[in-house]
Amino acid sequence: MSTRVTASAKVSAACRQLVNQRLNIALGLTIELDRASTALASGRVDLPTLQGLVAGGEIASVLATLAPAPLARARDILAGSGAAAANPSALITSARVELASAVTMASSAIAGATRDVTAEAFAGAGTELQYAVSVCRGSTTTGVELRREHEVMLLRIHDGGLIESDHAGLVDSTCGDRQRELEETVARRGVELTGRKQLNHGAYHGGELISAAATRGDPSLARATVTDAEQPPPRTRNHRLFSDGETEASLRSRRRRGGAA
Repeated sequence: MSTRVTASAKVSAACRQLVNQRLNIALGLTIELDRASTALASGRVDLPTLQGLVAGGEIASVLATLAPAPLARARDILAGSGAAAANPSALITSARVELASAVTMASSAIAGATRDVTAEAFAGAGTELQYAVSVCRGSTTTGVELRREHEVMLLRIHDGGLIESDHAGLVDSTCGDRQRELEETVARRGVELTGRKQLNHGAYHGGELISAAATRGDPSLARATVTDAEQPPPRTRNHRLFSDGETEASLRSRRRRGGAA
């Protein structure tokens, strides 16, 4: 009985502290950044609000560390005079765009660092459980491949905390037992799975996650699952009814003149 699990990662305070240490930012600013992002995206922000965001508060400190260039541009815009002051609407719009870029950049850095800590917890748990571990980090996803004898477990960890897991190579209830063992070991390392959904697909060679990675033909399933998530599928060629330069109207014209269709 092979399994596929999807869940969300909830990291402990210790893991969050590790993220903040790596990024050299203050603890617990994610919610404030989310609120700022929502306000900026709505477009309903006034000049005092924008000036407050670039002032010397906690959010400005995080942005100065993780997104210094767009923050500097926003500050320059808000400090402008002359033509900018004569058109406050344009000033607000320009500053809002730069601040939104800064918040997006900072949020992406935090999401990436959180993903790294989560992947490290799974990789460490795998090593502890005597699996051979391979990890591949992409721009928004990380693949973790665990192998032990005939058993293969593939995990794909996304920015934002979504985790996909797929198992292959085991029969009966052993697969579920190994999955729980891994999750319990990861939990001791500070990553808890919430909103967990499990599908017992019963495929010895793996479910959708492993199958999709395997079709890439890459010997590393960890790398293949990242490619599968981040590389768009090849564009299918549209079936062409007419050759270049020949339209349906021109064909009708030829028929009226007695030409071959």
